[in-house]
Amino acid sequence: MAERKDTPFTGEHFAAWCEKMVGQPYWYGGCVYKCTQSLLNRKAKQYPSHYTSSRMKRYKDDIAKKKVCADCIGGAKGYAWTNGGQGVLEVIGTDKGISNKSGANGCPDKGANSMFAWAKSKGMEWGTIDTLPEIIGLALQTDGHVGYYVGNGYAVEWRGFNYGCVRTKVKERKWKYWYKLPFILYGAAAADIPAPEIALGSRLLKRGMEGSDVRALQELLMQLGYALPKYGADAKFGAETEKALRAFQKKAGLTVDGKYGDKTHAALMDAIADDDGQPENPEQPEPDDSTPAGTTVVIVSEGGKVNVRCGNGTEYARLSAVAPGSTFPLVATAQNGWHAIVIGSRVGWVSGEYARVV
Repeated sequence: MAERKDTPFTGEHFAAWCEKMVGQPYWYGGCVYKCTQSLLNRKAKQYPSHYTSSRMKRYKDDIAKKKVCADCIGGAKGYAWTNGGQGVLEVIGTDKGISNKSGANGCPDKGANSMFAWAKSKGMEWGTIDTLPEIIGLALQTDGHVGYYVGNGYAVEWRGFNYGCVRTKVKERKWKYWYKLPFILYGAAAADIPAPEIALGSRLLKRGMEGSDVRALQELLMQLGYALPKYGADAKFGAETEKALRAFQKKAGLTVDGKYGDKTHAALMDAIADDDGQPENPEQPEPDDSTPAGTTVVIVSEGGKVNVRCGNGTEYARLSAVAPGSTFPLVATAQNGWHAIVIGSRVGWVSGEYARVV
């Protein structure tokens, strides 16, 4: 089993990643973005009081040194939106960019105070700072500011323009509360995670990349009839996968570039939804009359993310993967116990073994 510090979305991995970000700059409104002139222009327009002329020299220096920026809550959001900090450290000091998708992995775009309120609304544990447990990766909260506990009485925080991302002693800062982030797994919940699930569509895919989302793409391409005879769904984006993807893009009337971005993802999801190649005579979902309209499904798995599928069974293709604690509107409950939920603009199915109607 991999060490937790090497497994994304565990408290240990999040804390270790935060410590490696120490020394990177604080940009208000940043969520683990590469420092660029275009980003500076946008943020200066959004938040002029934070991007005054007296600060421009430092911002331009950050750009020249090819650093990665965030603000206090942007550190946590950016970690989630880059699929557990994937590829972030590697781009510092290089010309490479970061794949960052707002809202990915169950992390909403919220400020420091509203993220705390959201976590509490999700039933996450929290308490006053004098009751801080020795749990790595907790969020530390004071009014309008957040940091992250890295153990042994220390925190990492994107402290402000004059400090950047720094390591500080908890007792020397005026934290008021601690809380668990809904998209991070702590303690026993993180004990037996073999590898992170990366939701298909949460990042740009291209030749040379690997991951569970690449495997999902390959499975869906094969379901639609695009053959991968040599390697199949091996989770590696090679020449064979690129050829199949180009064929799909051509048929769908898309730009044929062999890259799996937002437009190709949307077209593939539509094609899967329209596909008549599902199992013959699949069981049709029948709502449970005892389930009242307007109820909610909460994901309750203790073993990591849960697959959402196109139909009410594991034989159907996977649409996405969702984190424990996530909630979704309930559409229907099939006789086999699977729940139809609204996820984004689509309807998907999740097993009742890993979900509860509330």
